[in-house]
Order: sequence, then structure tokens, then C-alpha cells
Amino acid sequence: MGKAYRQLARRMTTTALVIALVPLYLFGAGIYLYFTNLQEEKLKAELQNLAVNRANAIDIFLAERTAMLEVLVSTSSLDQLTSPDNLSNIFSLLNRRAWSFLDLGVIDATGRHQTYVGPYHLENRQYKDTDWFRETMLRGVYVSDVFLGFREAPHFVIAVKHLNGPKAWILRATIDSDVFTKLVRSAQLGARGDAYIINKEGKYQTPPRFGGKILSTAPIDIKQVPRKTSVITRTTKDGKRLFTAFVWLPQVSWLLVIDQDPNEALGGLSLAGALELGGLVLGTLLISVIVIFLVRLMIRQLEKQDQERAKLDAQLAHSARLVSLGRMAAGVAHEINNPLAAIGEMAGLMEDLMDQQFIDSNEHGELFQENARKIQDHVDRAREVTHRLLGFARRMEPQWDMVNVNEVLEEAYSFVEKEASFKEVEIRHSLDLDAPMIRSDRAQLQQVFLNLMTNALDAVEPKGVITITTRGEDTKVEVEIADNGCGIAPEIQDRIFDPFFTTKQPGEGTGLGLSISHSLMQQLGGTINFESTAGQGTSFRLTLPKNEY
Repeated sequence: MGKAYRQLARRMTTTALVIALVPLYLFGAGIYLYFTNLQEEKLKAELQNLAVNRANAIDIFLAERTAMLEVLVSTSSLDQLTSPDNLSNIFSLLNRRAWSFLDLGVIDATGRHQTYVGPYHLENRQYKDTDWFRETMLRGVYVSDVFLGFREAPHFVIAVKHLNGPKAWILRATIDSDVFTKLVRSAQLGARGDAYIINKEGKYQTPPRFGGKILSTAPIDIKQVPRKTSVITRTTKDGKRLFTAFVWLPQVSWLLVIDQDPNEALGGLSLAGALELGGLVLGTLLISVIVIFLVRLMIRQLEKQDQERAKLDAQLAHSARLVSLGRMAAGVAHEINNPLAAIGEMAGLMEDLMDQQFIDSNEHGELFQENARKIQDHVDRAREVTHRLLGFARRMEPQWDMVNVNEVLEEAYSFVEKEASFKEVEIRHSLDLDAPMIRSDRAQLQQVFLNLMTNALDAVEPKGVITITTRGEDTKVEVEIADNGCGIAPEIQDRIFDPFFTTKQPGEGTGLGLSISHSLMQQLGGTINFESTAGQGTSFRLTLPKNEY
């Protein structure tokens, strides 16, 4: 890297670090307070999601057990359910399917407990004056609040009525309070969090974790709780700050309450502050490394672009020289054509004047006639060469026309035929005479073929072989020019189409032949590929589309 590029790199690095680090430290100065507020909002959102999910789980718990009882009522007769053995079997089956039932019983329309399975002695108990019995007879399905009842222990029941009138009866199940309480308490967060249920009178339906007992009044104004799921910040009587989530259960008039201590949840903020400072330091180091790396990468890329621009300038200058050479070749060809035309006319005139009488009367008449014909033949051949030279010198935009690929190959071959013969190189032709005509530029195709044939001649040793093959298909023509020369080394195969890259000795090649051929094939809508094995030879394969448009 040159001195100018190093100075530029230092200036860019300093500027980039200032631009990157100053906003970082300004932002870091106020991030602690913002982070605290953000964490509290996040905790509230998570608490609300937890409350909704746990409320749904409780609702599903009650709905599943209600559905079980409804299925039993709809599929079983009263005689089946009043049989103690049958009812005991059904109770066992229910608890195998969903362990949470404490007892099961059948109550007739008068409120008498006909049949009972469970740990208490409740047969023949009368329930007609109880709230849950009246509600069940009225609604058909009822989930009660927690009450003491005859057993003098807090519990709640799920009851389902069958039929109406004097033949109606009720299937009632008591839910195990321990199972239900564990379900509710699974929503507790941390060592100081709580989760419980209160009814519409504000009484605990499950025991809270801290203070209060089941069926006692909770320190929450139930009338102020909105029906919509919400999270509030409240302060207890002892000054403790809590985040509290409220969710009303859809099946029963119960309110799920989840308390979270934000100080416990946000106790890591001091650690977060230290981590923030460490993050700033680490970020500074990381940004510095990235900036230095990117600046160096950009400087190297800039230096590479400058070098490529210099190469491109050299290529343009070389191309300009080639254009001048082409124009000069065209001028020379025109100048040669004029004397060639005169020589041809004179040779023709001489041949016309040498009639049979002149030949018979002159000792060298036949020799004169033969030489006149040879002059004419060589004039024709020279004229053909100059015409080809004129066509080859025209390097413009593609002139689209219908082209016979085999004919263009033969024209290009005529340029290297003498050199191949002098070098004793055999050029084999395997041309598909049925190959379709393609729409392309004849002169540019000829230049591509000539470049590849010239490279093949340079690559093969005397007595070598070059094979030219064409294959026609419906939509394209493939041309293959292969030699059994020295091949191309694997480490340079990806560079052979680069401008000015050559394996020839200095002064023996420009390094533009394959680059120009690759560019021309792209202009013509075709492709050029190659396969090469060092010491065995190289094969170039051209694909030329028909371009029928």
C-alpha cells in the first residue's frame, strides 16, 4: 500500500470512529433509565400474557370436567347412576381420565342425595335450599363458588341436570381443592409472587400465598376491576409495590389475580448497568476493529480499482492502435486492389491475344499461355485475400445477417492454412453439413474462430493435430476447436479471459485474443467454454444461438 493510500486510510479511520463512537456514548448516557422503564413495560406485558394463558388453562380445566359430566348425564340412565357399584366404577373411570374429582353423587328433583361415592357420608342429605341446587335446577349446568356445605370444608362443585320437571335429577361432582389450587398457583412468579382466585364478592376461592385464608375477603376493591384483562401497579398496606394482573374467567364469575414483585424481577438492573458499561467498552473495541478492517478493505478495493483503471486505459489505447491498424490494413488492401485489377486485366488481354495461330507459330507460345493463366490465378487469390482482410478489419457493432457457420470456419481456416502447413500441423475438419443457418455477425465470428485457431497453432508442436468440429441442433450450433498441445495449467485457467493475460513470451502476444473473443461471444448472444489438461491439450466449445428474430 502506497504512502498516499496509508494517509487516506488514517483519515478515514479517524472520521469513521468519531462518527460511530460519539453517538454511541451519548446514547449510552441515558440508556439506563430508558432500559428500566422498558423492562417494567415488558414485565407487565409478560404478566398479562401469563394471566391470559393461565385463565384459559383454568377455563379449559373446568370445561373439560363439565363436559365429562354432561356426557355421563346424556348417555347414562338414572338406574345406572343410582347403582352404587356402577357409580363407583364411573367415578374411578373419571379419575383415571382426569385426576381431580373428590366425590360424585346423584341428587333427585327434591334435592335428596340418592347415591354418593366419596370420602364423606352424604347419602340422603337434603340440598333443596342450597344455592348451588337452585342454580343448577334453573340453569342446567352450574359451577359453584367455594362454600363449606355439610362437610364443613371449603370446596366447590360442578353440577349437571338431566331432564325437567319431577323426573329431573342432577349429577354432581366435587373438585379436589388441592389439585385446583396447584393449577392456580402454577402462575406464581418468583419467591415473592402470588396467584389466586376471588369471586364477585371479593372472597378468596383459592388460598393466597401471603396472608389471608380461603373464603376471607381479599384486599382488592372488586368493583374497580374492569371486565377487560388489565395489569396495574398497586401498593399494599405495608408499602410493597406490586404489578397485578386481573383476568375474569369466562365460565364462572371468578377473577384470576396474579401479583408480581417488580423489585425481585428487576433486581438485576445493577448488573445490567455494569453489563452496559462493559458493553460500551466491548462495543468500542469491536467498532474499532470493524472500522479498521472495513477501511483497509475499501482502500485495497480503491487501489485495485485504480490499477484496473490503469489496465483499462492501456487496453483502450491498445484497442485504438488496433483500430488504426485495421484502418491502415483496409487502406493497404484498397491500394493493392487497384494494381491487382490492372494486372488481372493485362493478363486477361494477353491470354485473349494469344490465339491458336500465335501459339503454333511461336516456339514458347504454350509457355506464354500457361504463365498468363498463372498470373490470372494469383491475381484472383490475392484479390480474395484482400477482400478477407477488408472484412476482418471492419470492427463495428454486430451486423446481423444469416450466416453459415461452416463457411465462416473455412474462411478463418484459410488465414492459418499456410502457417499450419509450414509447421506440419494437421487440421482435421468434422463439420455438420446439415447445421442450420444462424443470425449473427460474420466478421466478428470470423475473428473469434481465427483467434482460437491461432492460439491452437501456437500451442501445438510440429506434427500436432487441431480438430474443428461443428454440431447443429434445432436452436443452436456448437463449434469445437481442440488441439493436442501443451494445455493450460490449472492455476491459471480462471484468468485466461482476463485482458492482457498471456502465457506467451514478451513480444509474442498481446493477451487480448481470448478476452476479445469472450466479449464478442457475449455480444452475439453465445457462450464460450473450455476444458484443458496440462500436457494433453485444450478444447474450446462455442455455443451459437440461431437468434431467429
